[in-house]
Amino acid sequence: MKSKGLFFLIVLWFFTAGWPGRLSAQAPANQDPALLIGLTLTELVGRFGTPKAVYPVRGMAAWQDDVVFTYDSGEFYIYGNRVWQLKLPSAYGVKTGDPRGAVVRIQGEGKDFEGYTLFQLPSKVWPLILRVNWDASNRVSGIFIYRSDF
Repeated sequence: MKSKGLFFLIVLWFFTAGWPGRLSAQAPANQDPALLIGLTLTELVGRFGTPKAVYPVRGMAAWQDDVVFTYDSGEFYIYGNRVWQLKLPSAYGVKTGDPRGAVVRIQGEGKDFEGYTLFQLPSKVWPLILRVNWDASNRVSGIFIYRSDF
């Protein structure tokens, strides 16, 4: 697995170094962030440029391992050749630090779990979930959008 990861990072570096036609690393404010789910690596790098950082995230099983591209606008979780999850500082009227009550007023009631709440988003090509993580004082500590069929 180590050699595959190193190979991937070398190919990624070669692929993204000096990439022509980079766009701003900020997503348009009026764009639905869920539209970024499903971007290929070529589309992601073409749109946002070379990531500020790239790091691995281990899953419970090998098939759950991800590579995360970090940009100013958020973190993009990659599996295979596509974005399957986003971590954003704000989305759908919710931002990091918001109190739980404000989120419920905006999103309605979600499905609560220990430390987070899930909200169903309108499906695009695949079903989508908004996950809001809570800190000890019931304020938003993380905002994720992901494919729920993944």
